Parts: sequence; structure tokens; C-alpha cells
Amino acid sequence: MKYKELAYYYNNNIHDTLVMMVPEVLDFCREHELWTDYYDTWMLLGEEYCFSGEHNEAIKVVQEIHDDATKRGNKYGLTASEFIKGLVYDGQANHKEAAHSFEMALANYPANASPFQKNSIYVYYLTELKNLNDSVKMRTTLDEWKAYIDKCRQDTTIPSVQFDNWLYYYHHSCYVYYMHQKKLDKAEMHVDSVVKHLNNTGWSQVTRNEVNGFRTQLALERKDYAEALRLNDQQLPLAKELDINAYSEILGKRAAILSKLGRWKEAYQYLDRHYGLVDSLRKGEALQQLNELNKRFELDELRAQQEREKMENERRQMYLLMAIVGIVFIAIVVFILLRLQAARRVAELKTEQERIESELRIARDIQMSMVPNTFPDREGLDMYASMAPARQVGGDLYGYVLDGDKLYFCVGDVSGKGVPASLFMAQATRLFQTLAKQGMLPAEICTRMNDALSGEDNENGMFVTLFLGVIDLKTGHLSFCNAGHNPPVIGGSSLRGDFLKMESNAPLGLWPGLQYVGEEIDTIKGRPLFIYTDGLNEAENPQQQRFGDERLLSILRNTHFGSSQQVVQTLAEEVARHRNGAEPNDDLTMMCIRVAE
Repeated sequence: MKYKELAYYYNNNIHDTLVMMVPEVLDFCREHELWTDYYDTWMLLGEEYCFSGEHNEAIKVVQEIHDDATKRGNKYGLTASEFIKGLVYDGQANHKEAAHSFEMALANYPANASPFQKNSIYVYYLTELKNLNDSVKMRTTLDEWKAYIDKCRQDTTIPSVQFDNWLYYYHHSCYVYYMHQKKLDKAEMHVDSVVKHLNNTGWSQVTRNEVNGFRTQLALERKDYAEALRLNDQQLPLAKELDINAYSEILGKRAAILSKLGRWKEAYQYLDRHYGLVDSLRKGEALQQLNELNKRFELDELRAQQEREKMENERRQMYLLMAIVGIVFIAIVVFILLRLQAARRVAELKTEQERIESELRIARDIQMSMVPNTFPDREGLDMYASMAPARQVGGDLYGYVLDGDKLYFCVGDVSGKGVPASLFMAQATRLFQTLAKQGMLPAEICTRMNDALSGEDNENGMFVTLFLGVIDLKTGHLSFCNAGHNPPVIGGSSLRGDFLKMESNAPLGLWPGLQYVGEEIDTIKGRPLFIYTDGLNEAENPQQQRFGDERLLSILRNTHFGSSQQVVQTLAEEVARHRNGAEPNDDLTMMCIRVAE
């Protein structure tokens, strides 16, 4: 009953009351061991934060659900955390990571759980695959989803109207897929299936407008502009009453149809109304500037088309009034002007491209100068590291500070790529260098770095995973702290290499005030320590197969240790061989340290 009350607040956009009631409902579900309602409640909260644009709060919910579900061994809870994480990535337009999270949510979905949430995940997953233009996965996922719906029919407790609802969304997704493939007849077949199911369940004004939108797009693709305009006429009145966003989109579609019909003045009027609504709905200076830019481009195109029509009419009149010599002269002048204008524009674009490439080269040089390319020449210490950004600038980092017999070192990976990640990387690198020189323990350094990086300036919610350690070169004693980073591989075992078992700490920059936990090993003398970023084990070949942890361990176990540089170069060659010409999908950083016995 309490969960249904929460769902009411969610469906009616009563944000504050929903957020306030969640702790009470969670306590009630936990007390009565209602675990499905328990994680559904958390999912409602995460969805509310995502759709309200509060992504940092949604990330906290993801971490809380994941930790709780891991502790209880509850697969449905793990599904819930991946689902909310997918919504966060979608809100940040990171469609690749969003698709991966929804894929993991489907993979973790318990076989005995209610099918209602799983069908919703299919809808979100297919939307992300469409954004990624991944037609192969879309086709496979549509087949899997249809098989799952058919399997659910064996459950006689599910109302038949629910199957109609699921099939509605299934046929909707099939329509999107076949429109993307330009297979219009198959797309129309699925629109007819949508209509069939709506006839069973009942039409609402919203669904009627949506189906008309499908048919309008089909008519446009078939260049039946008169039919497209007729369907658009049916959409406009209902959309204006129900949804200003849909109304704005339909106005834009109407402008496109009218322009195809050569009715430029009307097209301009509807396009102007469309952008007026867009400007009233979207906030933020950057979005407003983009809208204005798009509006100018589209209005210029309409004016250009109108001008071409005018010139065509004038040309017909000129054939009657002017001699051939005059026509040729005008044509030559127009041609020269257009060529000069085009050449000037090409030159401007080339200059701008060269400027951007030059600035990125400078940024790369600055970034590479922030990581050391020489290593301590000290008896008994063998150390080497390398970094290869996936783009011209990246977000990986490594560094070391040698203070007497103490060797501080770190390897990290900033969320994201490109210029924003490189700026965050520079800040993290400076903090490590400054705090290491003060002789602090790794856990204390991580705690202070986290407080500095998670301040109010971190508006985009960026974070960095980091492995940080200090070795006493006389005794071989290792103190370390792992902040959400990949586990290093340490040698010396009977298997000649194992992943280091460690305390799990959060990445740096997400939540201020965390106290990081450190660990230690009595001595690592004679035991090579290999630290890396996920650009190694997640490197993909053209078939999108990952390099993987097992391959990494196998190579290290079967590679005779000659030097730290040899180990790093061997792994770099193996990754390049695995990628087989595919572009790097992430920055790759590796470090190897060995203290002689």
C-alpha cells in the first residue's frame, strides 16, 4: 500500500513529498522483508532524481542500492542499481555507457522476478541502441523481447491488457527500427499492429496523436506530402491541449512539410512558432545559443529556397525581355560570386580546424609533461610507466615522488575523455605531488584529495579512480589505498601472479567527507607490482571483444621478468595485437615496480 502511494506521487510529479516518504517506506519494506517493493522504492527515487536533472543525487542512490544488494546477495537489487545508472548516463547523453548499464540490468534480472520492470528496461535499452545506430543489437534485442513476452503469457495471473501494453511498446520499437533501416512497408506493418492493440485497450488522446505521428513520418519518407499534411492537421489540436513539447515538435514537422510543398511563407511562420516554444521550454545559455543557430540556419535555408523560386520566375521573364548575352553575363557573375563565397568559407573552416588541432597538440604536450618520462636510477629499484591517451588529450594519470627511502607512486583514471578529463587529471596530479611531499600515508592523501576534488567547483560530477602507495625501499614494506581502481597484479605467489585483494573505497571526487581506508603488506621485495587502468583489460578488437582479466593474468604469469620496462612493453604489444587495427576505446596507462630482495 505504501509503495502504491509513492507511485502515485511519482506519476503526478509531486517531487518533495516522494523524496520525504522514501525512508519511511524503505524501513517498512525492510521490516516486513518485502524485498521487491524495497528495491522498487529505491528505483522510484533514482528515477525521480534522474528526470529532475539531479544526477549527483541519483549517483548516490546507485551506490546505496549496489552496496545494499551486494550485502544481501539480491540480484534484483543489482538490476535496480544498473537501471538507475543507465538513466544517469542517458541524462548526460553518454549513450554507450547507458546501453551497457541497461544491458547489465537485463543480464542480472532474476528469472523468478516480476516481468513488469524487465519489459520497461527493454524499452530504454532499445532507445539507447537506436541512439548508437547499433542495428544488429537492436534486431537481436527485439527478437529476445518478443520471445520474453510470449513466455510471460504462460503466467495466467498477468492481465491480458498488460500484454497489450507490452506489445504496444514492442511494435513501437519495431517501427523505430525499420524506419531507421528505411524499410517502410515493415514499419507500416508494425504501426498497424500498434493500432490493433490500441483497439483492444482503448485509445487515449496521447496514443492517437502518437500513431498519427508515425503515419506522418511514413508519408514524409514516401514523399506523399499532401497525406503528411492531412495527418499533421489531425495532430495539432490534440497536441496543443495535452503536451507543449509534442505541440512544438509537431509545429516543426509542419514547417518541414509545408517547405516540401513550396509554401514558404507558411513554413516560415510555423518554424518561427516552433522555435518560440523551444526557447520557452529549454533553459541555459548554451542551449539557447544552439537553438538560435539552428533557427538561423533553417530560416536561411527557407529564405534561400524562396529566393531561388523568385529567381526562377524572373529568369522566365528575362527570356522574353533580354537577349542571350545579358543572361550569360548574369549567370557568369552569379557563378563567380558563389565560387568566391564558397572558397572563402572553405578557407575559414580550414583555418579554424588548424587552430583547434594546434591547440590540442599544445594541450597534449602540456599534459604529457605533467607525467614523468624518466624514473629513479637507484640500486635495487626497477620502475617504469607509460601512458597512451585514446584521444589527443586524455584523463589517465600516473606519478611518483622519491623522498629518501620512501617511494610514493600512483596510477589513476578520470571519468570521461578529452579536454574536461585532462583538466581534472591535471588537478589530481598536482594534489598527489603536493600531499606526497608532506609524508602522509596513502589513505590520508586520498581523503584530502577527495575533499578537494568533490567541492562545489565539480559541477559535472567528475571523479577519478586511483591506486596510491608508498614503498619503504629498505624493508620493502608497502602501504597503499585503493580508491575504486582496478586491482593491481602482484607476483611472488605459486601461480606467479594474482590480483591484489583490497579494501573497496569510493572513487575520488564524488562525495566529500569520506574517510579512506588504507592497507599494507610487510614486504614486496622480489615481487613485481603491476598497476594499470581499464584501457588495458577493456581494450576491444573490431568484434568488440575485450582483452579481459584472464588474458592479462595469463600473460603476466607466463612472461619471464626481465625488467619493468620489458613487462610494460610486452603488455602494450599484446593489447595492440588484440585490437587488430581497431581504434583505442580508452586511455591506457601501465606502471611496473620491483624492489630487489
